[in-house]
Amino acid sequence: MDAPPPDLRTPVTLLTGWLGSGKTTLLQRLLAAPEGRRYAVLVNEFGEIGIDDRLVRRSDEEVVELQNGCVCCSIRGDLVRTLLRLQRRRRPWARRRRFDRVLIETTGLAEPAPLLRTFLVEEEVAATYRLESVVTLVDAAHAELALAERAAVEQVALADLLLLNKTDLVEPERVEELSVRLRSVNPIAPLRRTVHAEVPLEEVLAARRHESEVAAPPTEHGHALDGIESVVLRSEHPLDEMKAQLWLGGVTNLLGPRLIRCKGFLYLAGRPHRGILQGVYELYSVEAGEPWAEGEPRRNELVFLGRELDRGFLERGLEAARAD
Repeated sequence: MDAPPPDLRTPVTLLTGWLGSGKTTLLQRLLAAPEGRRYAVLVNEFGEIGIDDRLVRRSDEEVVELQNGCVCCSIRGDLVRTLLRLQRRRRPWARRRRFDRVLIETTGLAEPAPLLRTFLVEEEVAATYRLESVVTLVDAAHAELALAERAAVEQVALADLLLLNKTDLVEPERVEELSVRLRSVNPIAPLRRTVHAEVPLEEVLAARRHESEVAAPPTEHGHALDGIESVVLRSEHPLDEMKAQLWLGGVTNLLGPRLIRCKGFLYLAGRPHRGILQGVYELYSVEAGEPWAEGEPRRNELVFLGRELDRGFLERGLEAARAD
């Protein structure tokens, strides 16, 4: 895992959330204020986008060109085919086809895990695109109904950024209660409280995997919605790279579907940069991240999200992966 070359792949931001959470409103904000960016917008059905008519310029097959230079495409079938078709249209001489980022809006009923898997296992997609963040919106006014659904809870668990939206429609005490519940499901993601999905767009588009530290949940091991719990591990001991890979491979194989997500930083012996761990269910990757800064404390910070997790099992594995 040598130091990485500049990453020239197109960044991807995934917008998810239960029905009525405000995904389309956030998408409209992104499109209305592109600030020189050109987006390719992918949705499950174009009719669901609700883009204002004045933004639409013309239609070409399944691609709609917008007045701000962005393009919009419906996902009618496989996401892989859609992404590769967009890339083939992206020729140096066709400036109208260029785009700087892909925005994917899921349907409210969708679990985002299959989409995340696409960027981990499809080689041609992974060579062209990089998934930078998953942004999940939660409707504060109807959170109780939504979070009774397994898919909605997993949308929260898989998020890199959580937006608790429509907070103006509920009492402040309810907002606090929901914030605690969401953090118990996902201690990784920053939580922002919003009205009408108003949030600095740079925060929505930020690459979440390079944050300097893993947020801690209210407790280091807390049971939460739908049986989802979080285990946070920290260690200042350097890890042997091979042992760490074997440990992580064993964790994902043994836990199987009980492990929803793992994420964090690895302090690998002999490496000048931090290792970035990203995992979704049985799939995971460790990539070279930013170099450790001079004088910066080097440590492992890992979060595992799932059901029926054994903290002791995970702690013993991390200890066994220490460099001799």
